[in-house]
Amino acid sequence: MNTDDLRLVDRVALRTLVETYAHRVDRREFPSLVSLFTPDGKLSGYSGQPIGQAADYERIGHAQIERAMQGLLKYDITNHSLSQQMILFDPIDPDKASAETYCYAQHLYSDNGRWNRIMSIRYLDKYERIAGVWLIADRRLATDWIEIRPVVEPN
Repeated sequence: MNTDDLRLVDRVALRTLVETYAHRVDRREFPSLVSLFTPDGKLSGYSGQPIGQAADYERIGHAQIERAMQGLLKYDITNHSLSQQMILFDPIDPDKASAETYCYAQHLYSDNGRWNRIMSIRYLDKYERIAGVWLIADRRLATDWIEIRPVVEPN
């Protein structure tokens, strides 16, 4: 395969990695979710653009990331819908890449009624390919805005 074909395969693999993360979050498959990170992978969260500001939280390694994900159990249902993704490959190291992926994350919960906490977020990721498999090395979750809406239950 030529370089363009290889990069197309890599793009599909990286998109699949992000989609698998979202699926495992929504299915509460936290032990298998953390396997999508490098062993020393990092997950951090920011209010708005992360450039030039300290993280609201930072978790490093599988155990810390899994504990952080357990916080989603307070919601009855979550639904992560991914949209555009811009991938940049490291021009020197073919086993490194970065991306920005947009996502709407919905979180349903009960509190004097049913509510949906909708978050417009962006994943700012750094990836590493280890033993032929792309993994998340560093995920910065940037929250652009949050909206709370009442939920109308279907009849």
